[in-house]
Formats: sequence, C-alpha cells, structure tokens
Amino acid sequence: MKHILLILFLLLPVMTFGQSNRAMLSNAKRLEALAEKNNDNGNYAEAIRLETVAAETYKNVLGNEHTKYADALRRLAQCHYAYGNYTEGIDFCTMAAEIYKNAQGEECLGYVKAISNLAGCYFYVGNYNEAFRLESKAIEIIKKKWGDKHLYYALSMSHFGCMNDAAGNYNEAIEQLSIAIEIYKKVWFIGEKHPLYASALMELGMVYSATGNYDEAIRLGTIGTEIFRKKLGEQHPQYAHALDDIACHNAKSGNYAEAIRLGILGTNLRKDILGKKNPDYAESLRHLASFYLSAKEYSEAEVFFSKGYECTNSFILKNFSSMTNRERSDFWHTLSGFYSAELPYAAYKHSDSAFNTLAYNGQVFSKGLLLNTELEIQKLIEKSGDTTLAMRYQRIKNNRSMLDALYQLPPKGRKTNPDSLLKIIDKEERLLVESSKELGDYTKNLSIDFKDIQKNLKDNDLAIEFANFKDTALKQEIYIALVLKKGMTAPELVKLFTFDEFLRINSDEYYKTPNLYNLVWKPLEKYLDGVENVYFSPCGKFYTIGIEYLPDESGIIFAEKFGAYRLSSTRELALSIEINPNKKAATYGGIKYGGDKANDGKRGVATYLKGSKIESDTVAKLLLSNKYEVIALSDTLATEESFKNLSGSGLKILHIGTHGFYYAAENLENAGFSFFSDKQQSEEDKALSCSGLLFAGANFALDTENRSALPEGDDGILTAKEISRLDFQGLDLVVLSACQTGLGEVTGEGVFGLQRGFKKAGAQTIIMSLWEVDDYATRLLMTEFFKGLTLGKSKREAFLAALDFVKAKNSDPKYWAAFVMVDGKE
Repeated sequence: MKHILLILFLLLPVMTFGQSNRAMLSNAKRLEALAEKNNDNGNYAEAIRLETVAAETYKNVLGNEHTKYADALRRLAQCHYAYGNYTEGIDFCTMAAEIYKNAQGEECLGYVKAISNLAGCYFYVGNYNEAFRLESKAIEIIKKKWGDKHLYYALSMSHFGCMNDAAGNYNEAIEQLSIAIEIYKKVWFIGEKHPLYASALMELGMVYSATGNYDEAIRLGTIGTEIFRKKLGEQHPQYAHALDDIACHNAKSGNYAEAIRLGILGTNLRKDILGKKNPDYAESLRHLASFYLSAKEYSEAEVFFSKGYECTNSFILKNFSSMTNRERSDFWHTLSGFYSAELPYAAYKHSDSAFNTLAYNGQVFSKGLLLNTELEIQKLIEKSGDTTLAMRYQRIKNNRSMLDALYQLPPKGRKTNPDSLLKIIDKEERLLVESSKELGDYTKNLSIDFKDIQKNLKDNDLAIEFANFKDTALKQEIYIALVLKKGMTAPELVKLFTFDEFLRINSDEYYKTPNLYNLVWKPLEKYLDGVENVYFSPCGKFYTIGIEYLPDESGIIFAEKFGAYRLSSTRELALSIEINPNKKAATYGGIKYGGDKANDGKRGVATYLKGSKIESDTVAKLLLSNKYEVIALSDTLATEESFKNLSGSGLKILHIGTHGFYYAAENLENAGFSFFSDKQQSEEDKALSCSGLLFAGANFALDTENRSALPEGDDGILTAKEISRLDFQGLDLVVLSACQTGLGEVTGEGVFGLQRGFKKAGAQTIIMSLWEVDDYATRLLMTEFFKGLTLGKSKREAFLAALDFVKAKNSDPKYWAAFVMVDGKE
C-alpha cells in the first residue's frame, strides 16, 4: 500500500533499521499513544499517519496474526471511520476481526470491539442489514460472557440505539439507549458527567426529535453538549457534533434563529477541526443551508447550499472510487435525498439563478449516478488494455451470474452457499477497485453540469429536467420543471402541479383530453415559443406515462408540435457516442413457452404470440436485406440461454418479441415469482429481479409443480438483473416488443427495470412499452419501424414514422402510445 510506504519513508528518522525488536515495539506503543491523543482531539489525519506506522511495526515484528497487530488495525479503522474513509475503516476492521477470531475465538473482547466498530462503518455507508447483524452478534456475546449490567453491554446498546434511531425504529432505540444510560450512571468511573453518558443522552434526544418531542430533545441535547464542553473542550469534534444536533432540534421546533446560531458555531468548528473535505463538515453545511431556507434568509441559504453541494459531491466521488458496486448503492442511498429532494425543494421555495442551477445540476448528477459510475469505470478498464484487469472484471460478472442463478433457486435446492460466493465476488471487486484507481479519472462524465449541456443546445432547443419532491408544509408531492435554453445565464424553474391535482385526472383521460397536458406542458408554454426540439428527462410518474403523447386543447399531441426526446438524463446531450461498425443483429419472436394456452391477443400472460412470429421474421428479413448478419430465434430455440450467449458478440441491434413482466416487490410471491426474492441481494438487485422477459419454457418455471422439468440454468425467465450482468457494449438499439417493458421500481436514480438492466449491459437507445399492448398493432409498428430504419432513416425518424403509420390505422392511443424511445438523440 503506497500510503503506508510513504509514511514509513517520512518517519525513517524515528524508526531506524538498526533498532531492536523491543525498541521498535516500544516506539510503536509511543506512536499509538500519540495517535490516540490526536484521534481524541479530532486530528484524524495525523492519527491515521501515526497509527499506520504502529500497525506496520507490529506486523513486521510480531507477524500478521498477532493480536497486537489486530489492536492496531482496529484503532486505525476507528481513525479512518472518524475521518470519513469508510471503506478503509471496513477493510481494517474486517482484518482485525479475522485475526482476533483465529487467535482467541469469537468471545474475546477484541473481536467484540472489532465487529461493533465494523457495524458502525457499515451503517454509515448504508449497509444496514450487515450493521444490525454484527451489532446484534456483539450484544449476544457480551450478554453471554459479561452480563447485561456491564459497561461493554451499555456501549453496545448505545450503539444499537443509534442505529435503530436512524432506521426509524424509535421504540427500540428509546429502550436500548435508556438501558445504556442507566448502566453508565451506575459504573463508578463513568457516571453522569462522562462523555459516554453525554453521547447516549444526545442520541436519545435525536429519537425524541424524530418523534416530535422537541422540548425534551433540546433539554437532553443541552445537558449532553455541556458535558462535552466541560470534559472535552470547545475544540473537540464531539462538541461540534452536539451543537449541530441541538441546532436541528431547534429548527424542527421552528426556532430558526437559535438553529442558525448553533449551526454556525458547529459548522465553523467542524471546518477548523476536521477540514473542508470531511463528511461531518458537509453535513453541517447542508443543515445550516436548510435552517436559512426555513428562515427565508435566501442569500445565506444559497451560500451554504452551494458549499454543501461542492463538499458532498467531492466526498461521494472520492468514496465511490474505492467502493464496490454494492457499497456504492448502499452509500448513495444515505445521501441521494439531498439531490433528488432538498435541492429542488430549495429552488421551489425561492427560484433564482443560484438555487435553480444547484437543483438542475443536482438532477443531472444524481440521475443514474450508480449506473454511470459503473460504466465509466468499465470504460477505463477496457481502454487501459490491461488484460489482468479485464479478466478480473469478466470473472466478477460471471460470478454474479452464478450468484443470480443460486438466488433463483429455493434455499433447499442450492448446492452452493450464496454467502460464500458473495464473499468471493466482494473480494475480487475490492481488488479490481484498488487496481483501477491507477487507470485515470472516472469522474469527468459524472461531473457534467448545465453549462456542458447548454453548449450542445441549438437556438431552437429546450432541455428539461423534471423533478418531484415532498413539500413538508403542504404534506404532498410537488412536480417542477427545470428548463434550459441556449441564451440563459442559468436554468429556470417552472412549478407544475401537486400530486393531488394529478390524482384528480383519471388515467383513461391522459391521451384523450387536455387535462394532463395542462398540468405538464401548458405551464411551459412561454419557454416553448420558437422551440423545435424538446429534450426531457422524466421523474416520478412521468416514467410510467408517455407525456410526449399528451394532447392539447386542440387535440394536437405534444410530439406532433415538437421533436420530443425522452432521455435518461439531459447529460446525454453532452456525451459523445461511439458508433458500432458491426452490422450484427438478433431477433426473437414466436416463442413457445410450454403448456401454451390460446392466444388472447395481449402480451402480458405466457400465451403463444402469433403476431410476434410474423413480426420477428419480417424484421430479420429486412435486416438481412440491409446486409446485416442476423441471428433469428423462435419456437423452442428461443431460450434464455441462447439470449445469454449473445453477450460479448458485438450486436448492434436487438429485437425481442415476447412477454414482459413487472411486479412490485411485495407482489412477487403472489405472482409465483417468490424464488426471485432473497434477503442477501442489494436493493438494486432486488428491484431488477422484479421485471424481465419470458423465453422458451417459461411456463414450466411459473408452474411450481412442474419446475423439476426445467433444464439446469435455463428457466425461461430472464430478469433485468440477469440482463445487467451481460456484455452488450456497442448495442446501439434494443427494441422490446413486449408488454410493460418500460416499467420498474421508480427511484431518484431512474427506473430499476428492463431499461436499467440493458443500460448496465451497455445498450444505448431503447424502445419499450408502458402497458399491455395489442399484438397486431405492435406488429404493424415494429415492421414499419424496421422498414424505415433499413431505408436509411435515423432511429428517431423511423420510430416517429412508425407511430404515425399505426395512428393512421387506428387513432386510439391504446394501440400506439404505450411505446416510447429512450436516449434516441438521432
């Protein structure tokens, strides 16, 4: 590790090679004492520096299996954790726990401390399941060995109480923190004036604040803060943290003046003690910004929102570079609300250039951040030419696919333990992350802002980032539009509607009356004057509604008046796309699902689709006539396995005519898909398991009695999660000629469904549906689309022409308005 080598080099005058082992150990102990002092005083960078040298000394002298080395690793983890280096904290704590376990067993104090510290690290990066598991284990060991009246028990209960508070389990939190407080009172060297007692009081105050008892929260917080001041001094991070907590209580109670006063003190202290790159400082900035906003002191609010935005962005990207995909997902969950809700809300409350810029940039940064981070790192690996890294990356993808297959089996039918495979994947990915750091900057395309997008707009273009958030005063959801044109000095905000107004419109009216148009597009009319092309990124309900097809008062749909481009994010406008030169395509249709029932003309149940066979055959012929190399699969050959075999084949076009599905997570079991859910999966993976496509033999998988007839590794049900594991780099166009292929779990990141799965695999443009579609109308649309495409029209031109063709045959929107094109810029 380079940083360790650097520190050792810097401390050569302190640690000479001629020292005896005894002298070196003595020196390490002295460095530990200095590290502890610096850590207690909040000088975490220096504490890390000193503790690293001490740890390396113990390792060199005593070996890497000695508990002294484990002690140093655990303390080093604490320093990193306090400094905001959570992944380092996790790594060092994990190493320490393993050494303690091997040397002294799981009931030794060192192991208990290590897993409790590890629980804290996991909690702060958003991995709540692992945090609760580890802390529960620590409590169980302590209770068994030392009893439930011991100081160790109080420490762990206090820790657990903090976690339950943050998780919203307030009754459990109050009970656990009260137990800790009572034990602290009775331990003679702790008592009611000790920082540990103060910490428990502060956390109990946080619980009361969350449940609306602000007076009690302020009372407890004030007592705790005073203890910190007297025992630790006013230049200690704990005191600064306490000030921030009381400031939040006062803000919730409506006392904004006091919240601001305390917030300023806490923010300045954190800056001085911890530095401008510390996450606690970023947290204080965000809090102070919200205090000023609530007090309607907008100029000050802008200053702190801007500082908080810059600091938080930097902190996120720094941590992302050393995290695995799963860790990024958990970590992002703890901070995403700042971008998806707080910044748009601030602009909504006071729309001006500064707030609007932050809100727009926040939407661009946050939409698809996890997806884009993964893709950018993958690009670095591919461009590096490093075969070792490339092989490791592919091995990780293969192991993920194996893990997916395990999760799809009932627990009793799994021959391999998924947890063991998950550990292997995490270890491999950690090595990949560490190695890829040297390849270059992956953040360039993640840092695109409104100015980068504006440079790519023409005079007659309009870019829109839609956003939705909860207005706490109105107690309902608000929808806004953040608009950008060529000559603007900053984006501008347009208030659209409340969710109550939206609910008053029946879904049957969306495409037949101007009611929804008047909520979505009419407020934007002044910005649409002279505009030809509208590039918009949806949010919330707009992911499930074809808002580009809404009719105005004259019955003219929006997409007939303007070029309406649906984008995953307007950041797409600032990205260049590499064109795949390979003329390779694959088509699917006329699939035999097994035990087929009569075709009812709808694509939503596992019935044979006559139209899809005619459609896919026609598409294949059209592509062949355009000199494409085509893989055409149908009947029982159109298997899930055949689809997976397309991974890495360099396809340019993929057409799939089949059934699609989407179920909310809570409805999976009722739908017969219970074997897709597993508690060990990440939230993203669980969501991606809720949508997918059906291939040959799928009906056997849906029939629990006949599941034994399935070929191994191919159940005919391809989830979006499985698609995300494949390699479709260069896939310019995916046409999902199936029902509900555009649906999924809506998040601030976008839709976690088939769209997400194909995007993670590398696809660019996706045509998909938002509801059950008519078989015949779909065949007409798809045939006409590929006719246009093979005649030289762009993807977009061909798509619009196909829509017009179907509309001319039947103007009822249910036959054509389900299909949308995403990220088809040309």
